[in-house]
Amino acid sequence: MAKYQLTSDQISSKVAGETVILNHNKGAYYGLDEVGAVVWDNLERGPQTLDSLCNAVISEYEVDPETCKSDIDLLLKDLIFEKLVEEIK
Repeated sequence: MAKYQLTSDQISSKVAGETVILNHNKGAYYGLDEVGAVVWDNLERGPQTLDSLCNAVISEYEVDPETCKSDIDLLLKDLIFEKLVEEIK
C-alpha cells in the first residue's frame, strides 16, 4: 500500500488555528481547513497510508469511511500536484 510524506519543498506553521504552508520553490502559500490540518498534522509525524489518514479524521469528525477516503484522496492529489506531498512505495 502506498504511503504519503511531506516533501522537502515546504515549510508550514499554525496561524490563528489554520495551517499555512509555503512551497519555497514556487514562492506560493497554501491554507488548509480544520480537516486538512488533521491530515497535515499526521503527515508531519511521518509517512502515512490513506487508511491511517482516514482513521485520524474519523476519530475527530463524524464522517463515513468511504466519503473520508474519497475526500482525503482528492486532498492528497492536490497536495502532490503542488509538490507539498509525495507518494512513496
